[in-house]
Amino acid sequence: MRRRLILFKEKGAAMTLLTVWPDDQPGHVLLRTEDTGAIVAELGRIGAGFARWPVVGEAADTEAGVLARYRELIDSRVGGVGYHAVDVVAGEPGRVERCGGGAEDRFFVRGSAVWYLHAGREVHAVLCEPGDLLTVPAGVRHWHDGGDRPDYVTVRVRHAGGVAGPGGVGRVALGEFPGFAELVAERMGGWAVVGG
Repeated sequence: MRRRLILFKEKGAAMTLLTVWPDDQPGHVLLRTEDTGAIVAELGRIGAGFARWPVVGEAADTEAGVLARYRELIDSRVGGVGYHAVDVVAGEPGRVERCGGGAEDRFFVRGSAVWYLHAGREVHAVLCEPGDLLTVPAGVRHWHDGGDRPDYVTVRVRHAGGVAGPGGVGRVALGEFPGFAELVAERMGGWAVVGG
């Protein structure tokens, strides 16, 4: 059994939040953290990736403007084998579990949203902020939630094919897991350290 860990959040600047639940117990938190090292380690365990990139200047309105500002960083992701496509995605509707054939990188340029990764028997929710780079592994079912009026902008780098990650075992009831608004509210309120 994994250790239940809830870390206290200092009030102040927004940070990435990772919350993990069993896929059949959305009310039972296995892990909640804003520690970058812990986020990297936990997501690495399921084949996902997490990093932080610098946010450059003001958010451009056009796809070409966003891609131009982040060209060097994007080139670092597409230089490898299996690169498929790059685009800019703004506020797309979510809350539908899906599974792509290849890995996908999401770099958050503006706004925030939660990406849920259903890997094995767990759901990992990553509340991403500007500067976050999240890699969803091939074969892992996932969904996202940007709230009632999503205002986030991401650069999406898709990679063709690849080795499948630890996909979810069965379908989950998406509505039973805390959504964007609830996770943002929990983060803003802070939490105490709990071990068990």
